[in-house]
Amino acid sequence: MGTKQVNTEKIKFSKIKFGRLPRKADARTFKLSGYLNEANLIPIPKRHNWGKKIKRDKWGHMGNLDANLCTCSAAGHLIMVWTSNTSGLQRPKDEDIMKAYCDLTDYNPETDARDTGVEALKALKYWRKNGIAGEKIVAFAELEDGNVEQLHRTIYLFGGCYVGLNLPKSAERQYNTTKRWTMPRVGKKKDTAKGSWMGHMVLVTGYRKDELRVITWGREITMTIDFWKEYAEESYAVFSDAFIHHEKTPTGISVDQLLKDIELLKKQKQD
Repeated sequence: MGTKQVNTEKIKFSKIKFGRLPRKADARTFKLSGYLNEANLIPIPKRHNWGKKIKRDKWGHMGNLDANLCTCSAAGHLIMVWTSNTSGLQRPKDEDIMKAYCDLTDYNPETDARDTGVEALKALKYWRKNGIAGEKIVAFAELEDGNVEQLHRTIYLFGGCYVGLNLPKSAERQYNTTKRWTMPRVGKKKDTAKGSWMGHMVLVTGYRKDELRVITWGREITMTIDFWKEYAEESYAVFSDAFIHHEKTPTGISVDQLLKDIELLKKQKQD
């Protein structure tokens, strides 16, 4: 399935109704608050964008304009960010992203049957166990709702944040005009209601002041912090070997320290 160039034209979303199913709770999921300790509370800059090494026309939608696989395409975009800042840019093939989605949902690309979308947690567990586009993740941890400090630290320390949104209908218009998701003006209730447009998974690659840099449907757009606070249902830090270079992440966290902290999280879940 070829990648369409979507950076300048308007996108018609008549087919795409959703992609990320509602958040599924699991008591075994690591919490980022359990990871953040004195060892990794390093100073972070006021602004940073891990996606700046990738040209805007190189992201691609990875099939998300053809099927409800945003959870998998966001994973593909995160792989691009990790590799572009360590070993050299690797862009997952659309076919590999589609394979992950088919494995998760039993979707049939030929008939379009069972294009149901999938929960973020299910996609993350699949990514850890089976890998996506040849890349397995080590672990993942959920952020506290609305915790901006955790969001900034996740982006800077781990190359981005995997975010699930309940988008309001107003976000469709903003996407095709300003390319900036902001709190909608007071208007029709259906246009501002959480999820009145769709549930969607995106990658957040950067932050500055009150804005976030977001990759979705092959475009770079911005999203305000207030919008994230209001419409994000779930946000995750994702730990991966792909973000390691010379035994450290680009932000200086050693592999040994990372693995020790993950083992600590596992023990906390067992206690």
